[in-house]
Parts: sequence; C-alpha cells; structure tokens
Amino acid sequence: MGAIAILVWMTLVLGLYYWVHKPLTPALAEALGGVLLDFASTAALALIAAGTGQRLLRGFERSGWSVPERLALAGMLGLGALALVIAGVGALMLNALSVGLVLGGLGVWSRRDLAAWLREARGWAQGGLPRAGWERGLAWAAVALLVMALALATLPPSKWDTLTYHLAGPQQYVEHGRFYAAPHNHFLGFPQGVETLYAGQLALTGQLSGAGLLHHWMGLLMLLITGGMAARSGGRAAGWVAMILLLSAYSIWLELTFAYADLLPAAFGMGALAAIQTWDAEGRGARRWLVLAGALAGMAMGCKYTAIWLGGALGALVLWVGRRDGARASAQHAAIFGAAAALLVLPWLARNAVWYDNPVYPFFFDGGEMDSIRQSWYAQPRSGLIYTSAAWQIPVLPLAATVLGGEGKYTYGFEIGPWFVILTPLVAPVWRRLTHPERRTVEQALIVAGVILAAWFVTSTFGWYYNRQTRLILYVFPPLAVIGGLALEALRRLPDKPLNLGFVLRAMLALTVGLSLITAGREVLGSGLERYYSGAPGFRDAYLEHALGWHYEAMRQVNRLPAGTRVHFLWEPRYLYCDQTRIACVPDSMLDAWYYARRTIGDGSPDAIAAAWRAAGMERLLVYDVGRRFERENKPYYSADDWDAWDVFVREHLTAEWQGANDDETIYTLYRWQGS
Repeated sequence: MGAIAILVWMTLVLGLYYWVHKPLTPALAEALGGVLLDFASTAALALIAAGTGQRLLRGFERSGWSVPERLALAGMLGLGALALVIAGVGALMLNALSVGLVLGGLGVWSRRDLAAWLREARGWAQGGLPRAGWERGLAWAAVALLVMALALATLPPSKWDTLTYHLAGPQQYVEHGRFYAAPHNHFLGFPQGVETLYAGQLALTGQLSGAGLLHHWMGLLMLLITGGMAARSGGRAAGWVAMILLLSAYSIWLELTFAYADLLPAAFGMGALAAIQTWDAEGRGARRWLVLAGALAGMAMGCKYTAIWLGGALGALVLWVGRRDGARASAQHAAIFGAAAALLVLPWLARNAVWYDNPVYPFFFDGGEMDSIRQSWYAQPRSGLIYTSAAWQIPVLPLAATVLGGEGKYTYGFEIGPWFVILTPLVAPVWRRLTHPERRTVEQALIVAGVILAAWFVTSTFGWYYNRQTRLILYVFPPLAVIGGLALEALRRLPDKPLNLGFVLRAMLALTVGLSLITAGREVLGSGLERYYSGAPGFRDAYLEHALGWHYEAMRQVNRLPAGTRVHFLWEPRYLYCDQTRIACVPDSMLDAWYYARRTIGDGSPDAIAAAWRAAGMERLLVYDVGRRFERENKPYYSADDWDAWDVFVREHLTAEWQGANDDETIYTLYRWQGS
C-alpha cells in the first residue's frame, strides 16, 4: 500500500505541476505536429520513389557502383517517374485521393524492391562515420551542415521564387483540383518535374512547408551520388571532399533549405554521368546504360529549360566515349541517348503545346499571354556582358562569378565559394599521379563541366542577362566537386619537400569549412526559427513577418479586402500568400504590366489604361514601390514618357488605401480607383 500511495502522490504532483507549467503549448503542438506531418509526407514520397526506382533498375547490374551511388540512383529515378505519373493523373484529378492512390499503387508494385533498398541503406548507415582524422572531420562538418539546413527546411516558404512560382503554381493547381494552364504567370510554362512533386505533396497534406524538406532530400541524393562517384574512383577521402565542396558553397547549401528546382536536375546529371561511365566500362554494346543515361538527362530537362546545356554536355560525352567505335557507331550511340532524353522531356513540351500553343513556352514563339512585345521584353536584347561596362569580366568569367557572385546580388546572384576555381586547375600538375580509374573519371567530368561552362560563357557574353545567373548551371558543380576531390587527394602523392602542397590545401579547406559552419550557424540564428517554435500564439505569422517584412503585411492587407475582390499587382510577381480562395490576385510575373499596357491599350494614355483596367474588373492595384523604383533606375526599356504617364495615372485615377513604409521610403501602396 505504501508503494501505491507514493505512485499516486507522484502522479498527482506531476499532474498539477504541468497543468500550471505547460511545456507544450497548443501553438507549439501545432508547429511540431505540422513538422511531423511534413516529415511523414516527404518520407512517403521519397520511399515510394526509391522503391519505384529500384524496380525500374532491375536488369541493371550495379555491383561496381558504390552503395551511395546505388541508393541515390534509385531514389532520383523514382522521383522522376513519380513526377510523370502524378502529372498524368493530376491532369484529370489532383487531390489527396488521387495522389494517395498513386503512391499506394506504386508502393504495392515495388514493395519488394523498396525492402531491398531499405536493407542496403540500413547496412550502409550502420557502417557509421569514418574513423580517420581527416575524413572524420569532413564527415562531421557535412553532418552539421546538413542538420542545420534540415532545421531551416522545416520553416514555411519565404524565398522569392517559391512565392512566385515554385509553390505558387502547385497551390493554384491543388485549389483548382487539377493541373491546368494557370493564367498570368509565365513561369508556369517552364518544365515542372519538381513542382509536380510539390503539388502532389501539397495535395496530400495541404501544407506548403513540406516542400522544403522534399527539396532537401533531392539535395541529399545529389550529395550521395557525387560523393559516391568520387569515392569509387579515388577513395573515401575524395568522396568526403567532394561532398564538403558542395556543402561549403553557401548558395548550394542554402538550396537545401527551401523549395526550388535546382538540386534534382543536378542529381540527374550525376546519375547520367555514372551510367555513361558504366556503359564505357562494360563495353559499348551495353546500350541499356545509354538509354538510362538519356532518360536521366531527359528528366533533368523536364525540371528546367536551362538543363538543356546539361543534356548537350552529356551528349558530347557520349560522342567522345563512342569515338573509338567509329563515326557511324558514335552517331548511333548519340541517337539512342538523344531519343531516350527526348522521350522523357516530351510530356512537358506536349503539355505546353496544348496549354499555350507553344511547346517551349514562354520562349521564342507567340502563344498564351506571350506576344512579340513580351518576347522582346523577356529576351532583353543586347543585355549580354559584351554590351555592358562589365565586358572585362568575359575572359575571367568563372573567377568573376566566384569573387563577385553573392546570394541575392543583381549580377551572378549565387555564392559558390572559392574552391571550385582553386582545385579544378590542379588536375594538370597531378595528372600523372592519378590512377587510371581516377583519370577516366576526371576526363569525363571535365568534358561535361567544360561543355556546360562553354555554353554559359557564350550565352552570358552575347545573350540574355539572366543567363549569367550562376544558379542556372548549379548542375555543373557536382562534376567539378568530383574533380576537386580527386585532385586534392592526389596532391598527397606529390613530394613533401620543398613544400607539402597537399597539407597546405587541406588545412586551408578545413579553415574555410569552419567559416562555412559559422556562416550556416548565423543563417540559422537569424532565420526566425525560434519565432516559429516559440510556442506563442500566432507563431506562423510572427515568423513570416520576420522573414518577409512588408510583403507579408501587404498580403494580409489584400486578404482583408471583401471576398471576390480582384487585385492587380504591379512590379510584384510574388503571390503565394494571397488567399486566392477569396481574392483574385493577378501577379506581375514578368514585371512588365505597366510597360505592356502602355504599348497595347489604346493610345497608351493614363486615361485609356485606367478605363481598360476598370472594365476588366480590376478593383485594386497593389504596387511594389521598391520594385518600381528599381525598374526605373535599371531598365532602359522604359522611356521617360512611360514614367511621366505613371505619375499622371496615379495622380488622376488612384487613391492610396494603404501604404507600407519605412522612415525613408515607401515599400508598398494599395490603391483603389478614385470615386470608388
């Protein structure tokens, strides 16, 4: 009886104490419950995809591959296949039932293959981290960077392109109940292999925050196949170096924290490179590997138009490897590769042909909402480096992008760190120290990376301004990471005297990895993570206010308008947090709404534009004043008359209903029509 009394007393005191001192508030429970749901949905898609990929790879003997390569190949191939299935089913019905049936059906079909994939993954994970000092340090740094990125990936979306199309499009599709030609957003004409997966996940859970975790998984697949390839060719240390080169590149690490569409094409590219290597090693009669490589290249191009440079680079590698079989056979090899790639990218082109009367919408041809005026605006003719004061950067473009590039900067817009340009040239002095497998891997990776960089060089020099954005060729960095890993480890084979270059470079890499850990830690501390998991009421709004500032407040002002109100955005393409179940928001996706109106509506006068927009049912105008000022100062396509007409338009036709402003500048203005 005494023992029972003690237990009752303990239970009573604990119950009373935690009734008053609640460690888990309803708000924190909601946040944690949402994260658990996001992890569950991500795991469901990742595992079903892995089993599907493993099933599709039956008949492909991969015993010569490293375990990380085998695991990653199945995972990425399955994601590509899953995207195509969801796209097909979602064209008819996109909701939790349809996506659940897809996942359930594929799960049953591939259950034995998934079990085999899980056994291999568990066996590899049980091996633990390396025990050697250099490798162990790199491994722990990689784990720390991945964990910090994972924490940030659980937060609600706040990055520019997620708010503009990566998640804004999937949200529209799910609200509509199927995939369709959503208007007013030219970005939704891009191939949508990744966004289709986001739409499927959103349809399952109704939560936008899960997409960041799914993109993190895509990045992990990229890291596994990159590190695995380097380790297979040059040893485990080379594999860890290759991984840390990618993770210590700030913008690549940052991509692991939000829902963009860059990491999966990079993984596909490495999978295709590994398949071509196997085709070469097994004998070039084993053409099933060519088909696989082409399929992976096609899946990459089904994620981003700019992956066409990756497809071209892989095709060039096929020609190079097949040259020993003669010109005719080499052409046949390339045709097989190209046919497989075309077959996998065809669904996205066909969808655009049906939706917009242009298979490569929004580029090149009129169709949908694109006409000659918008084509010219979007192409930004004569915006290549050769036409600008930055033409001096052309001969040193990779170095310029490395030194001048920074996350969010207007030029290059991507921070890749110093090591790719440091290590890649070191292949030359260590070439004789490389083993035959290392040389073959370096040679093939150099061909792929070289063709991609050559295409980037040409388009940056003569073409469209946005081609200079280094993010568009993120898929070049995994091959460069493999080259860097092999080159750095080969330096160990050079004489120690008079200078041990291998030791010096490894020491400097360790130092910069430490700096990358500090930078990532600062990103976490400044992210507002503590606001989201504070347990305080309104935690989600508190985080988004911190992350988005006036933009989130502008969306709240829009959402408070009467139901059914139609709001036309100007110089603002972001609209994810507009409640489109109540408010019809029309984003300015090309930032050209005023420019286009001036050239297509009547005589382009403020009166004509006001009459046309009012007749079209536009009841409010939300103007992003920061964007308007930026365009006025940086875009030569506007004339002085365009801006004079804007001033008249505001003065004679609009009344400010709300303004968001800092002390020194207006950020947003919500207008209504005068007299309304």
